[in-house]
Amino acid sequence: MASFAIIGAGISGLACGNALAAAGHQVALFDKGRGPGGRMSTRRIDTPLGQAFFDHGAQFFTERDPDFQKAISTLEAQGAVGLWRGQFVRVDGQGQEHAQGDEPRYVGTPGMNGIVRGLAAGLNPAWAMRVSALSGQKGAWQLHFETGETLGPFDQIICAVPAEQVSDLFAAHTPAIAQQANAINSLPCWTGLFAFETPLALDWDMARFDAHPVLDVISASVNKPGRTGPATYVVQGRADWSIAHLEESADEIATALFQALAEVCGPLPTPLVQSAHRWRYARVETSHGPGHLYDGDQGIGACGDWLSGPRVESAWLSGHHLGRHLSA
Repeated sequence: MASFAIIGAGISGLACGNALAAAGHQVALFDKGRGPGGRMSTRRIDTPLGQAFFDHGAQFFTERDPDFQKAISTLEAQGAVGLWRGQFVRVDGQGQEHAQGDEPRYVGTPGMNGIVRGLAAGLNPAWAMRVSALSGQKGAWQLHFETGETLGPFDQIICAVPAEQVSDLFAAHTPAIAQQANAINSLPCWTGLFAFETPLALDWDMARFDAHPVLDVISASVNKPGRTGPATYVVQGRADWSIAHLEESADEIATALFQALAEVCGPLPTPLVQSAHRWRYARVETSHGPGHLYDGDQGIGACGDWLSGPRVESAWLSGHHLGRHLSA
């Protein structure tokens, strides 16, 4: 059995790790984040009415592939995932609302990072461990961390982070993968977090906007299963608007997104929370499509949504299939 170091403990890295561990391999996962979540994170903010919970990254996910359906069924039985029985609409360029299909939408519980916590069970990822460099070769890889610590040796390395971060780590060791990562462009997203004493009078749980100059999505986080606390809303800006305002302060962005929310919902009460979060690499603009990459000579692989598509299920399948390929 081989030893694998996986850089990135998001959906794709955890799926790969689970597939490898199921085949009897030794797996060590490292993530720069302080805890599970990444783009599936849940933000907690104290208010006079208790903690407010915000799913400030992905708002939901769907399941279509049989392998992913099986994994989600297991997580749902464990209480890590729940079905979001909400009203979903698309708002066209004339402001007209259109119902958005009946495909089941799932969320992590009690926060979006519940699915990450569920997938991480038994793998014990090491958090707050940012990898700064690699050294060695296949069968004897070393990981160097920003803390100055070095860990290894590992037989093989898997990178499950955004494409923009893959190139820096791999350029000196597997130029082919680094070049493919360099060709990927990820779009940013400014996200507003707002909490109120009472829920807003909306006739939908999530709205996606076709042609609003600022808004991409408004999501009523408070209506998701397992959520408690004040009424919370997540407002995500369009990619082009986020690019144009990328380096503005979080306070300025929160004010702009609050005004956009009021434009859609009408006059708003004074919020308990008004904040913003910048996702510099929110979603890939294009993806290569092979699902995953592997350099057998170097013992280096890569997986993630930049290789499969901008869906939670796509990210999981990328890691799962790479793990299955290496196990075979």
